[in-house]
Amino acid sequence: MTVVENQTTDVAAEQQPLFLHKPPYGDHLEARGWAFDAIGRSLSFIGNAVFVGTAVVHQAKINAGCLPEDSDVECTGVTQYGIRPSSFLALYNVIVGLASSALLPLLGAIVDHTPSRLMVARISAMAYCILLFPMIFISQSTWFAVAILLLLTALIGWIHSGMSFAYLPEMSDDKKTLERLNTSFTVTQFTTNVIYIVVVVGIAAAAGWMDDSVATARLAQSINFVTTTFFWGIAWLKLMEPRPAMSELPPGKHLLTIGFRTIYRTSIDIAKHHSALGWFYAALAFSESATQALLIIITTYSIELLNFSSTEAGIMYLIVLLSSVVGCFVSELSLRLLSPIRSNQLCLGSFALFTALAAAFVKDSRALFYTFASFWGVCGGWKYTIERYLAITIIPKNKDAELMGAYLFFGQILAWLPPLVFTALNEANVSIRISMLSLLIFWFISVICLQTMGPYENALRQANEAVEDASPAVGNTPEPVEEPKLEPSSKAPS
Repeated sequence: MTVVENQTTDVAAEQQPLFLHKPPYGDHLEARGWAFDAIGRSLSFIGNAVFVGTAVVHQAKINAGCLPEDSDVECTGVTQYGIRPSSFLALYNVIVGLASSALLPLLGAIVDHTPSRLMVARISAMAYCILLFPMIFISQSTWFAVAILLLLTALIGWIHSGMSFAYLPEMSDDKKTLERLNTSFTVTQFTTNVIYIVVVVGIAAAAGWMDDSVATARLAQSINFVTTTFFWGIAWLKLMEPRPAMSELPPGKHLLTIGFRTIYRTSIDIAKHHSALGWFYAALAFSESATQALLIIITTYSIELLNFSSTEAGIMYLIVLLSSVVGCFVSELSLRLLSPIRSNQLCLGSFALFTALAAAFVKDSRALFYTFASFWGVCGGWKYTIERYLAITIIPKNKDAELMGAYLFFGQILAWLPPLVFTALNEANVSIRISMLSLLIFWFISVICLQTMGPYENALRQANEAVEDASPAVGNTPEPVEEPKLEPSSKAPS
């Protein structure tokens, strides 16, 4: 390096804030930016869905005329907006699920065919942070407005996440480096979740707010707003770089529809040439929709029947989160005894069993509910680990980018359906205990789809045959699909 280059580097270092000197990702600025973005996404999910969401339901119960001391009785009243308090979180999930399913193909088209990825990420990040601020002022007079803001931030958050995740596979051309970065990002998100919940619950306990959902939500959202704005500002204004369009928009095609056309063509190709993978994606659609809805439904259950405060909801999620790490190791252990398909089926059966037992036996015991939360956490860590393992082993290597995109799409396509079923039952005055059992239908259908896949070895053979058929030259032996080593630390859900 020349003297001039040295001087330039020194000047650049002096111009950086102190906390950016000797960063954990070295000179990889975008990796650091993606980690900063992950911190904001982690905070916002817990702050909005757990702390603020719980406070909204409590305020809705007061609006419906339900007394806070009636902790063991379902609120049968209706808010002034014509909705039962126990339907708010589920209805929120219905709208977000429908919107996200529609947005994914469009976001893919923006990434593929425009150079606007960074601009969309910046605008969505700014809009998101602006909308976080008013939620700090949640009260009995503002709770419905805050509920609307929760919905808007969820939709904008989906747009932002779509742009953010498009950067992830481009972080490195080296597979091992990319895996190492991905593991690091997962650890960052997990650590952020744990620290955030512990800090909020600790301050709330010290201040005497354990039973005050509004005060806890205000505290959590204040931390969320300041921290997310800080880290996202650095990530998207300083660290992340623009990207050119990956390909030109074909003549006669429109940006709004080309993503849906691509999904359609991919689905037809899967149905014709990758039947085992197709059944796996069908299983994923049903299992993921039920599992996503589970957190919303058990949060509603805990508020309605156990009168959980925002602080207690945070403790419940912390238990789920920590238990998910155990689930990753359970997944690894299961592979020593079972095929990945059978392991996945056993996991979903365990989800259904624990949910049925919770609905039957949890009445007024918070300790018992926390115990079931740990069981759900183990199943969650197990599920996400084994499904990602299945995906990367049965997706043909020559189509991994296209079919991993389909993996994300099918994992989201039915996210609206279980909460819609729950909302319909709940509005018909069906007990939450019974409505909760509707999730078992989706896990059961997923188990049937996994059974229809056939033996795991056949799925592997289909993947290898697809690579062989696409081999460009006779005599070239393609690299077979290998079973990768399972790395539990990189698979914990966030």
